Amino acid sequence: MKFSKDSKTPDSIPQAGINRAVRLMETGRLYRYNFDRQFINQESKPTFLKDELASEVAQLEAEFGQYTGHQYVVAVNSCGSALFLSLKAAGLQPGEKVLTTAFTFTAVPSSIVHAGGVPVYVECTHQYITDTNDLQRKIEQHPDVKYFILSHMRGHISDLDAIKSICDQAGIYLIEDCAHSLGSTWFNRHKNKKQLVGHHGNIACFSSQSYKLLNSGEGGFFATNDEQVAAYCILAAGSYEELYKKHLARPFNDDLFEQLKPHVPNFSMRMNNLTAAVLRPQIPVLPEKIDQYNQRYNQLVNILSAAENIYIPSTLDPVSRVGDSVQFNLLNLTLEQIDQFVEQTKQRGVKIQVFGRFSNARYFKNWKYSFDDVPDLKQTDKVISCACDLRISLSFNSEDINLIGYIIKDVLYQVVSAGNRVDYKKGLTDYFGDVKEVQTWYDAWVSDYDEEHLRNGWKVFLNYIAYNLTLQLNDDSKILDVGCGTGLLGKELKSYGFNQLYGLDISKKSLKTAGELEIYQDLYQGELGSPLKLESNSFDLLVSSGVFTRNQVPLNAFEELIRVLKPGGLFVVAFRVEDNDFYYKEAKEYCEKNIWREVSKTRLSILQSCNHDLVTFQKL
Repeated sequence: MKFSKDSKTPDSIPQAGINRAVRLMETGRLYRYNFDRQFINQESKPTFLKDELASEVAQLEAEFGQYTGHQYVVAVNSCGSALFLSLKAAGLQPGEKVLTTAFTFTAVPSSIVHAGGVPVYVECTHQYITDTNDLQRKIEQHPDVKYFILSHMRGHISDLDAIKSICDQAGIYLIEDCAHSLGSTWFNRHKNKKQLVGHHGNIACFSSQSYKLLNSGEGGFFATNDEQVAAYCILAAGSYEELYKKHLARPFNDDLFEQLKPHVPNFSMRMNNLTAAVLRPQIPVLPEKIDQYNQRYNQLVNILSAAENIYIPSTLDPVSRVGDSVQFNLLNLTLEQIDQFVEQTKQRGVKIQVFGRFSNARYFKNWKYSFDDVPDLKQTDKVISCACDLRISLSFNSEDINLIGYIIKDVLYQVVSAGNRVDYKKGLTDYFGDVKEVQTWYDAWVSDYDEEHLRNGWKVFLNYIAYNLTLQLNDDSKILDVGCGTGLLGKELKSYGFNQLYGLDISKKSLKTAGELEIYQDLYQGELGSPLKLESNSFDLLVSSGVFTRNQVPLNAFEELIRVLKPGGLFVVAFRVEDNDFYYKEAKEYCEKNIWREVSKTRLSILQSCNHDLVTFQKL
């Protein structure tokens, strides 16, 4: 199975933005100051500008500030430009050092170099956030450092209270790079409420590049509550003469502007009206978009969480982030296996990149323009060498997310199991003498059962079963996992959103392990072929893998399973091909008796020693 949609597809522009942009182009008034009105005090209202197209940027700045809670906002041509202006406004002098996060995008150190500074990189943790211990070490090692650009890379929010405290004590000027964190919140324990990220630093910088929450192709914002730096940036961005009076979200202190004006270079980094026209209609719908992104993110994270070789860091308790992308680390894989994983997922339409690669602009070793000697960042290097990045698009629906998650796990399970020469270390008997022997066998197998089935590729089969059931059942379908064992299949089913799971097995020790997962509503010890303590017609689905094989259960086991299955319900069962249809022939007899009908039959070759037919029956 392949995924056909492109995760690089940006969010579409609202029709209101398209209409306004067209009208604006018809007038030709794209320059942000191409209107007559001036704003003279804080009581100035933009209502009279409703039909004044050329004031798009001025109105956007005010509306953006209302959303983020910043008093002053300057719209510029990129977030990189906003970061550059921030450093200049903060007073950075040529050759001065600037602390910044090592896990970020090249635009951040580039802005430091552009402003004449020298980057000093701070390690990240396994949660992709700033290592506060290393931050303190770097401050001690560089007592002359005065500035810190804190990057919320991919929306992973560091311990803001701790960082602000460290910076305040050391006299460090804090600038927040919020390119990826628009809409994310931090719980302010002093005010006992959430506040949008971007208020711990003196300045916050935002992006509206195509793959951000706001999409204008290129664009950015400088936001602050400091009137001095706000005035500087308004002038430096490209406001000359008295054009600053055409800013709505500005300090209404004309003397301040006049005093600064002769000393501030014009860097010409203005946003134009056309960019602002497509952005303004996007701000009111931000809460709705954030909710849609988080639904998709949570669904995908839930699917991937079933994979032992995937680590998805949790956010800090005070943080609510916007899930417009997902990051995860591949555990216990070689670099060669990671490259195989990336290539094979790409071939199936899921485009994943690894941060720690020389082809990636987010790998600090590629920023040679910023240092003479490669910085010693062993911790960050280790984290991002196996850190995967996948963008989530609003064009993805729930079915798309299921397929993406399936492909990622399918490829991962295959990569992990490739080269495994034996299916089972101890081998499996072809014949069990009685039920007691079956129970003893599986009780003894519990300790390494899960690891062995990960290594031999059996989880490829379980993932396949669980994903395909999403195409046939609702999330609230009542499912009995027949021969649930330690819960391997249950974990896969749960990851795809099935929440009414029940388990049946003969092994007490296996059931104990399955119970520790806390994914089953209830677990039953029972012997197939004997009466089961389950109500008749009570399950929408019975699913069984690795049970009807090698003479493990008697042929009459189907009788009780038919009884507990609802009319119209499905029985999905794996038969070992090398059993020569021992169980399949018996199951087909119930079809001839019109008790159930065969819906589908798919052959899968997962293990090296045998093949399996996955058969679906429906109770009539």
